[in-house]
Amino acid sequence: MAEQAHFQKATVTIKDIAARMNISSTSVHRALANRGGVSEELRRQILKTAEEMGYEVNYAAASIKRRSCRIAVVFPQDNGLYFSNVWNGIQKSLQEVKGLNVCLEEAVCRNEQHQYELLKQIADTDGEYMGVITFSYTRSSNVLFQLQRLVAKKIATIVIDDELEEPEGLYCVPPNEKAVGYVAGEFISLITPRQGTVIVSEGRRDSRIHVNKLESFRACISSKKPELQIRIAEGYTRTAEEKEAVYHVYRRLFTESTDVVVGYALTAQDNELMVRAAEDAGKTAQISIVGTDLNSMTEQMLREGRMTAVIDQSAYRKGYASLQVLVERVVKNVEPTRRIDTPIDIILQSNLNFCGSLYS
Repeated sequence: MAEQAHFQKATVTIKDIAARMNISSTSVHRALANRGGVSEELRRQILKTAEEMGYEVNYAAASIKRRSCRIAVVFPQDNGLYFSNVWNGIQKSLQEVKGLNVCLEEAVCRNEQHQYELLKQIADTDGEYMGVITFSYTRSSNVLFQLQRLVAKKIATIVIDDELEEPEGLYCVPPNEKAVGYVAGEFISLITPRQGTVIVSEGRRDSRIHVNKLESFRACISSKKPELQIRIAEGYTRTAEEKEAVYHVYRRLFTESTDVVVGYALTAQDNELMVRAAEDAGKTAQISIVGTDLNSMTEQMLREGRMTAVIDQSAYRKGYASLQVLVERVVKNVEPTRRIDTPIDIILQSNLNFCGSLYS
């Protein structure tokens, strides 16, 4: 007991742990640093003893001695709609770990082919990267193969907005798209009359996330307000020409549907188009508009009363949590859970002042 009390009061060193276990300091160091040269059984015993003795790693000091922790981030950029806020969360997290010698390399990809090329370049290097944060939309076979290569090379890899069963060893921040769709449906069922028409954007047909979100939304409305009619506004915007075409689809539906009660923008790309189409069709006095993802644009539309609510999918939190978890893994050797969840929020004008940190 006296010896244990001594260790609780004093700073515990690697030599103290080695003396307690009657092994070499080198073995203790290798186990704590997650290096080779010790068996898994001995590593577990060393980690257990270190914890019992109250050993604490000075990660900032350790980072001075080791090479920089090089982490690559591969994401698109979308001018403040969704992925921009993932980037914001990562940058905020980087500020908080700057004392740990983390070197972040940002790679903005134009599309999935470009993403594949960037991930391949990273996987082709030998020992240069310790971690990667990226995303998944359509589960392109090329992209999945590069993720498999990264994991095989023991590069800690986090995929945002997907939940992949393989390759084993991958960490995922799931989109929880079915829950998002159901939350949107449940909220809309609470603010609408029993009868009327709901106009909802379609999203990308090749995106599993968008397809699942739409199906979950429809299932919720069917369960809670079966008298409501759902009309799908087909199309998704990638170019200026597509944007204008989708706007006209929204406006036509708002004009044709004399009993429309709600418009639901399924993706961040649809928010401005749906609000503008409803206004141009002269329907804003009789309907509510529910958008997706809190950003500077949706914040302004909420404040102006042009939008009723926003279903926020935690883009900022996903970015922030991803880098935090990755640094814990590669610097502190803390094994995270395979699935990293973030909350779903309903943002109204009344609680908007409490939600600015969700995207900035």
